[in-house]
Amino acid sequence: MFALTFLLALSGMKKRRSFALLSRFVIDKDGNRIGESISVHKDLLIIKRGSDYYAVPLAHVEEVDDELRVRGVVQWERARDMAQEWKRV
Repeated sequence: MFALTFLLALSGMKKRRSFALLSRFVIDKDGNRIGESISVHKDLLIIKRGSDYYAVPLAHVEEVDDELRVRGVVQWERARDMAQEWKRV
């Protein structure tokens, strides 16, 4: 019973964390605004940039004040391909 309660609580924490990442501007490592976070799918942050959607692993995203910073170099074509799964859901 305790294990189930713990797992449900952990799941709730992850959902709250996911919601906290939504509707925030996303910047690159140089501080340039690259889009807005609109969803979390599995372990990916979904970013809307213009009329396109991109998926970036959450492990490469950090919170900086009110914005989210993507660490490292993003391969935008691959990120767009990864977002296709989210669009089909």
